Amino acid sequence: MAEIIQNYDVIVIGGGHNGLVAGCYLARAGQSVLLVERHNCLGGMALSAPLIDAAPRHMVNPGAYENVYLRAGGIVEDLGLQRFGYREVDSVGWAWLGDGGESLLFQADVHKTVADIARFSRRDAAAYRELITVALKAVELQGRYGGGPPNRPSLGTIAVGLRMLVQDRKLRSTLAGLLTGTAADAITSTFESDQLRGAFASIATILGAPTAEGSALALLATSSLHGAGAARPVGGMGGLILALEKCLQHFGGVVRTGVAAVHIQHDGRRATGVTLSDGTTVTARHAVLTAIPPQRIPDLIGDGLPATLAERLRAAPANAGGVATLTVNLALSGQLRLPAHQPGRSDVDLRKPALFTGSFDGVVKSCEQASRGELPTDAPWWCTIFTAMDSSQAPPGQDTAQLYSPAPVIAAGGWDLRRKEAAQLLIDQVGQVIPGVHALEIGRLVETPEDLTRRTTTVNGCLYHVDHLVTRMGPLRPALGAAGYRMPLRDLYCTGAGFHPSGGVSGLPGKHAALAVLADVGRRR
Repeated sequence: MAEIIQNYDVIVIGGGHNGLVAGCYLARAGQSVLLVERHNCLGGMALSAPLIDAAPRHMVNPGAYENVYLRAGGIVEDLGLQRFGYREVDSVGWAWLGDGGESLLFQADVHKTVADIARFSRRDAAAYRELITVALKAVELQGRYGGGPPNRPSLGTIAVGLRMLVQDRKLRSTLAGLLTGTAADAITSTFESDQLRGAFASIATILGAPTAEGSALALLATSSLHGAGAARPVGGMGGLILALEKCLQHFGGVVRTGVAAVHIQHDGRRATGVTLSDGTTVTARHAVLTAIPPQRIPDLIGDGLPATLAERLRAAPANAGGVATLTVNLALSGQLRLPAHQPGRSDVDLRKPALFTGSFDGVVKSCEQASRGELPTDAPWWCTIFTAMDSSQAPPGQDTAQLYSPAPVIAAGGWDLRRKEAAQLLIDQVGQVIPGVHALEIGRLVETPEDLTRRTTTVNGCLYHVDHLVTRMGPLRPALGAAGYRMPLRDLYCTGAGFHPSGGVSGLPGKHAALAVLADVGRRR
C-alpha cells in the first residue's frame, strides 16, 4: 500500500526556476510546500552542474546562462535572494564577429553601441538609435503588462498603455509591424550594412527562424541590455537555482529530486493530490501547481480537464517551424582566445561578452535547411565563455564554454545517428574563429532537441515551452482558457515558461501563479 503523506498545503510539480519561485512565495506566506522534480538536479532550463564525466570540476550550463529579464521582474529583491547567497555580475553584452576580424558590441550604453555601429554605417547607427528609442518604450509597456496577470491588467497599466499608444504614433506603427511581420523583412527594411543585417538575423534565431511570422519581435532583443540590464549569476545559472532552493527551505518548504509526478489526483471538482513515481501519494490541502510545459499537463490530470481545453494545451505550438537549437558545452584545459578579432578591440576583452556570428543570407539558409531536417552547412553560432566572467566555474586557468546554433527539430536519419556529426560540425565552425576549442577540449556535453526534451520534457526541444507568437501572448498564452494560471479544475494551477508573460529567466510566471493561489486561499478563509 502506498504511503500517504498529508499536511502539505501546496504541491509544486517541476523544479525549474519558476516552480522554485512559486514555492518560495507560497512558503513565505505560511503555506506548507512540497516541490518535486523528476531530474536528480533542480534547474530545468536553468540547470548548472558538473555534467561532463571527464571534467568533474567544470560547471556546465546547458540552457540559460544570462538574466535579461530577472532584474526587471524584481524577484531577487522581493525574495531577498542575496541573503541566500545569490550574486551576479553585469553582462558585458553581445559581440557579433565578422569574417574579416571585425566585431560589433551591443552593450548597456546606448551611445557606445551606436558609436560602434557607426564604424560600419552612419545610417544604420541613426536607425538603431531610433529603433531603440521606440523599443525601450515597448519594453516598458511590456514590463508593466507582464508585471501582473494577463486577464486583468491593473487600471494603472491600462491607463499608461493607452496614453503611450495614443500619443506616440511611431510606437503604434512599430509595435504593429513587430507583432505581425517577419524578422527578415524588418531587418532588411531597417538596416543597410551586412554587419547589422547579419547580427540581427543571428539574434532572431533565439526565437526561431527569422522568416517566421511574428519573428520581428527579435528586433527588441538588444533593448534588454539598454534597459534594466542583463547579468550572469555567479556559479552559473545554478547560482540562482541554489539561492531559490535555500530560500524555499528557509521558509519550511520541502524539496524532493529524482522523483516524478505521474498523476494529479482529483475528485471531479478539485485537485486533491499527486501520485509520485516511487508509489507515494501526497495530498494537497489548498493547491497542486504545475511548473512544466503546458502540453504535458493533460496527461497528468487525465479526465480532470474539459476535452477542448486539454486539446488546446496539447496543441500549443513549440518550435512549430521545425527549427530548434543544438547545444554543446565544452570543458577546456586552458583559456580560449580570439586571435583574429581581439587585436581590433582595445576597449573590451572579447572573452567576456556572449559571442555570435552569422550573415543575413547564411542565417536564412541555415534555418531553411533546419526546417527540412538537414544539418545546416554553415550555421551561425553563439559561444559564451563562462569562466571569463566567473572563474569559479572551472579550475584555475581553465575554461568552460557553451556553443549553440540553429538545428532541425527532427534530424534526417534521426538525432541518435546525427548527434556526433552535428556537434563536431558546430565545434569545427567555432574553431575557425576560436582555434583553441580543439586542442583544449577535455570533454563535451551535447544536447540535441531530442536530448533537451528528454531532460526537461519540453516539446520539440523548445526552450520557451510555447513559441512567442502574437497568437500566444497575454490572455492567449499558452492557449485560450488557460492563461490566468487557474485551471477549470479547482485548486489546480499552472505556471512556467509557457505562461504569461513569457519564457526566459524572469520568475514572473511563478510569482503570478503563487499570488493566484494565495488570493484564492485568502478568499476561502
